[in-house]
Amino acid sequence: MTQTYPVLDVARFFIDYYGRSADPVNLARVQMFVYYAQAESLCRNGRPLFEDDFRAYPSGPAITRLNVHFEDYGNQPITLVVPFDDSVFEDDDLKLLMDVAVFYNDFSTSRMEIMAFAHGGPWEQVYSQGEDLAVIEKDVITEYHSKFDRVPDYKAYMFSMLQRSCGMIRSTEDAVRHDESTAIYSQNGSSKA
Repeated sequence: MTQTYPVLDVARFFIDYYGRSADPVNLARVQMFVYYAQAESLCRNGRPLFEDDFRAYPSGPAITRLNVHFEDYGNQPITLVVPFDDSVFEDDDLKLLMDVAVFYNDFSTSRMEIMAFAHGGPWEQVYSQGEDLAVIEKDVITEYHSKFDRVPDYKAYMFSMLQRSCGMIRSTEDAVRHDESTAIYSQNGSSKA
């Protein structure tokens, strides 16, 4: 069954994921993770994760519902009052969220915002029209982000980062040659061989 989810569930996924780490997220970072998750779903799956529209705020693309819901936190880390249950997501969508969480964690919030402000990007296309809080249409997000590579599988990405940190891979060319080696791991992390 293909479905969309409440945007608050998507946000809660990232809040819960990072809340368990030493790096909890604030509203600005949650908005960026939600933005890139939506872009990835639109391009990878051909459908949105959620129906809410992003709007062109001066601070970047944002979902009004999230701004209102989490406004009391200001710039402070967001904590969940109720434990989050990721079983609300289908397996493929949960994997997509994990892929986005792991890949974009390497970027600071500022860097993710700069990428969202890119010349010719969805936010810039709408914001440059002079309409504050105008809707950034999903097809505009899809068209722009489809020009880029898809976010890598989080397990393969983490394995590649581990190889790099251990000195097993010294360059991007080495990483490309070793991409096939990451494909031998199954969903549960055990070897298929």
